[in-house]
Amino acid sequence: MAKCPFDGTPFDAAYFDDPYARYSELREESPVHRVWLPEGVPVWLVTRYEDVHACLNDKRLVRSRKHANSDYRSELLPEAVRDGNLHMEDGEIHTRLRRFMNFAFTPKRIAALRPRMDEVADALLEKLATAGGGDLMADFAEPLPIAIIVDILGIPRDMGGDFHLWSDQIMCGVPEDAQKGGAALIQYTYQLIARKREEPGDDLLSHWVHGKDEEGKGLSEQEIVGMAFFLLLGGYITTFGSFGTAVLGLLTRPEKAEELRAHPELIPAAVEEFLRWDGSAQNSIRRFAVEELELAGTRIGKGDTVMLSIGSANRDPRRFPEPDEMRFDREDSAQHLTFGRGTHHCPGKELARIELQVMIAKLLQRFPDLALAVPADSVTWRPNYTFRAPRSLPVTV
Repeated sequence: MAKCPFDGTPFDAAYFDDPYARYSELREESPVHRVWLPEGVPVWLVTRYEDVHACLNDKRLVRSRKHANSDYRSELLPEAVRDGNLHMEDGEIHTRLRRFMNFAFTPKRIAALRPRMDEVADALLEKLATAGGGDLMADFAEPLPIAIIVDILGIPRDMGGDFHLWSDQIMCGVPEDAQKGGAALIQYTYQLIARKREEPGDDLLSHWVHGKDEEGKGLSEQEIVGMAFFLLLGGYITTFGSFGTAVLGLLTRPEKAEELRAHPELIPAAVEEFLRWDGSAQNSIRRFAVEELELAGTRIGKGDTVMLSIGSANRDPRRFPEPDEMRFDREDSAQHLTFGRGTHHCPGKELARIELQVMIAKLLQRFPDLALAVPADSVTWRPNYTFRAPRSLPVTV
């Protein structure tokens, strides 16, 4: 049996400061480790690219917790979103829910959002310019993706939710606070659904509330809540965190920032490299083995919990030469696993890509003298092993 080379959990304070040093040790020790999550759940952690990629496409590893054994006895998510939603179901249920989600992410609808992204980005950067700087996470990385998700869902302007507080609580690493933030977000979602029942529009939430599939069946209220919960949370966190890690990387490597200013045509390739090099998604949502199986020489029992280390796979030197180097000329950066693979790949991945392209390009061009206002080693990180993001990123412009 593979064992973790660390006592307790590998997801400790040292990990949050620098997960990649920890990943390197884990990968070299073994491709699969038996580890404990901070909340006390034992899981199998898969660390190498080839194995993570294979597991993302392995139908023997599923999301539905009905396949879990007694090891899985703790949930950070509120009860209302643990079942019956896109991220926690498989097979025909997942396929049906995916069709409802895809309504918002057609190429035409995403392209139509580009002017709105430009508008929001320009307004936020103008505020930073007027102030002479600020916290890029709170003043730019957070409000832009939230504004876009609000537009996609069709959230009325008089129903602004406290997404900052709720996401902070959910990502803080404290189970009690995560439950509190999740419960508040769910209650807000119920209010949105009630509003859309009375006042539908040409938006995703109205489609979920009033739409039918080919068999004439609509979504249940629980399904709508679960879909909206994960879109509000995931549609913000991935862009938020990946922007923060990318910009910190550029600010500590000013020659890379200058390369993008001089060659803005490199921005799309650079975004793929940012997502590989230090993407927000670090470890996958848990999966359960529907049968006894073998992963990279390790026996996994039926019902065991498996977690795939996306961040580790993206820095695996077996797949990406010199993986710790940020290079915009890599031909295979887009082979990163940040958005997953297989049936559960991120439905909003193209939206996130475009948001990051817009945000990074506009930031670099608007502020040629952009610089950190604090020493780089004083930047602190959210204590979350699923998503990685700086707590704040103070800059001068």
